[in-house]
Amino acid sequence: MINDDIQFRYRNDDHFVYPDYNGYNFSNINSTILSLFGINNNGISLKKELYSNISGSKKVVFFYIDGLGYDSWKNYLGNYKSFQEINNSGIVSPITSVFPSTTAAASNTINTGLTPAEHGLFEWRLYIEKYNMVMKSLPFIPAYKQDRARFADLKPDPSILFHGKTFYETLNEHEIKSYVISFADLLKSSYSRIMYSGAKERKRYDFLFEGFLILRKLLKKVHENSYIFFYIEDPDKMEHRYGPGSPEHIEALRYIASMFNDLFRDLAGEDIAVMISSDHGFTPVNKKTYVSGIRELMKINNGRAIPETWSPRDMILHTDSPEDMKNVLEEQLHGSAEILTGNEVIKTGLMGGSTVPEKYISRMGDLLVLPYSGNTVWYKYYDDDIIKDRGMHGGLSREEIIIPFASLNLKDIKNY
Repeated sequence: MINDDIQFRYRNDDHFVYPDYNGYNFSNINSTILSLFGINNNGISLKKELYSNISGSKKVVFFYIDGLGYDSWKNYLGNYKSFQEINNSGIVSPITSVFPSTTAAASNTINTGLTPAEHGLFEWRLYIEKYNMVMKSLPFIPAYKQDRARFADLKPDPSILFHGKTFYETLNEHEIKSYVISFADLLKSSYSRIMYSGAKERKRYDFLFEGFLILRKLLKKVHENSYIFFYIEDPDKMEHRYGPGSPEHIEALRYIASMFNDLFRDLAGEDIAVMISSDHGFTPVNKKTYVSGIRELMKINNGRAIPETWSPRDMILHTDSPEDMKNVLEEQLHGSAEILTGNEVIKTGLMGGSTVPEKYISRMGDLLVLPYSGNTVWYKYYDDDIIKDRGMHGGLSREEIIIPFASLNLKDIKNY
């Protein structure tokens, strides 16, 4: 069953769709998982209509498919046998991504149960005030090669990204064993070492077929209450590099569908609850705008101007003169983007809360530039910092914000 009409309930305007954190959002998945194990919690779960078919299972698998927008599910994945089976035997619903619609924000949400407003890991590029440096958050390295030597001297502590309880530690407290299956290179990162704390095992794969084989073996081995988190990166890579809807993107989806096909052939009829969702969709990069004339308006910290951060789909600027900078930007953008102050972003609840912890405020900056669909806006602090991707995400366009959520119990698959 596909609940297609749900997508029309979300608040929207001519350019943007806004996250609905009240039961129709990626951030509601953690509380839903806890409820499946009978664990009372204070979080907001997904609306029951989205997962009423998977209660009572001891084994819960969550597939996090990076970059899988709802339209990709409908237009591409739904053409393959395995996903036709999910459409027919399960429940598929369009829900909303967190904002920013990024892997950094969503990954920290699914690994903690917190909204971006609460956990503060908003984007791939973050300004870390303590080190006066723009960092690539998940690999925890400097964004600019010019900072590499200073980074090596400072030896920054990656726990500054987030310091709190992980979702796996919460599950462990309730005697639910959890497992992480992810791409090998990603499991080596500083972020992964912190955010997967509490998981019983972290299983790495180099090839997707290997990951699915690991999953199938694990599902046959475990018998107690267990949660398995499976991360799939391939669509995101192809959409960044070649663009959404490209042959390379569609081939990545075809391959994923073939892996699910093998999974269903092997485990159809078993009492295993499966959930599938994504962090964000994609918009094509049709127009690149590089703004200029703002260097003298950028905030100075310890003699250094703070570069632009976040991404060309949600550019953050630090300034002591927000009105002046906004005027300069509006003259160049010609109605291709909205510009919000940091306070407006917080107070409107775009990130899942009307407040942000003080320690994360500097990551918010003073102005947020939100391009419309197909547009990107960037300031080249360094001349070689250019927009190379053919597809991007991070903003509030419909194709970025509307993501799929699917629920399926493998026991409901008959005669596969």
